[in-house]
Amino acid sequence: MMAGTDARTSARPFLLTARGFALASVAVFVVLFLTAGTLVQDHRLEDVHGGAAIALHVVTGGLMTALAGFAYSRGRGWWAAVVAGVVFVYSFVQASLGDGGTLNLHIPGALIVVGATVWLTAWLFSPSVVGGR
Repeated sequence: MMAGTDARTSARPFLLTARGFALASVAVFVVLFLTAGTLVQDHRLEDVHGGAAIALHVVTGGLMTALAGFAYSRGRGWWAAVVAGVVFVYSFVQASLGDGGTLNLHIPGALIVVGATVWLTAWLFSPSVVGGR
């Protein structure tokens, strides 16, 4: 019984870190979505959008790492780290598709990445994560 308690205690810092990176990822997506319309319509805010894209690489990489630590400390839940890893890698693909000729691929890709990240964020705050399932 003590071993289970110790494992949950050691997983808590990873959970809190993953939650922080997940919320930061959602915040970066808000900036990206707010600047995307202005960028496409008025060709302004490119620097802000580009900076947010770089920030997205950082926070999704942090999310992936924290979820890997969380899964390792619990001995389960690797699927979440894999999903975060796919989001992290695809964020670089997204960046390469952000120019005019490939914008028709960039937008649906953005929706997929946002959907996966919001899903992970919701999961991280769900009772099943805290309850150990």
